[in-house]
Amino acid sequence: MKKKVMVIHSSIEEIDRVYKWLDKSLRDLVDEEMSQKIILVCQEIATNAIIHGNRLLNRKLVIVTFTVNITSKEIRIKIKDEGDGIEKLPSKEEALNLCYLEEDGRGLKLAVLMSDKIEVDGNSIEVTFNI
Repeated sequence: MKKKVMVIHSSIEEIDRVYKWLDKSLRDLVDEEMSQKIILVCQEIATNAIIHGNRLLNRKLVIVTFTVNITSKEIRIKIKDEGDGIEKLPSKEEALNLCYLEEDGRGLKLAVLMSDKIEVDGNSIEVTFNI
């Protein structure tokens, strides 16, 4: 099992750092299509953590943990902020009925649809992708 951690401040400019870090971390593990899918989901969740969780307060941190388990063929990414957390995620059915033009909740709905597994635990969300 391989594990890496990145800590960012709650600034939208930090999302580009997350993109580059994940792109580099995924390079030898998955193909380009899977890499972009994982990155998109994680960018959406990290953006939510910065804006909604930490309310753009630069002093508050977001922790991104990247874990690869070659034995179980999984990539897990956990994103944790310093906010109050969320109670629940939309169901697959709710996510399928989303309107992509609406801003509210779009990122989490995309994450539900695009990940193989997603779990919320207070102020952290962990997504799993089968590789």
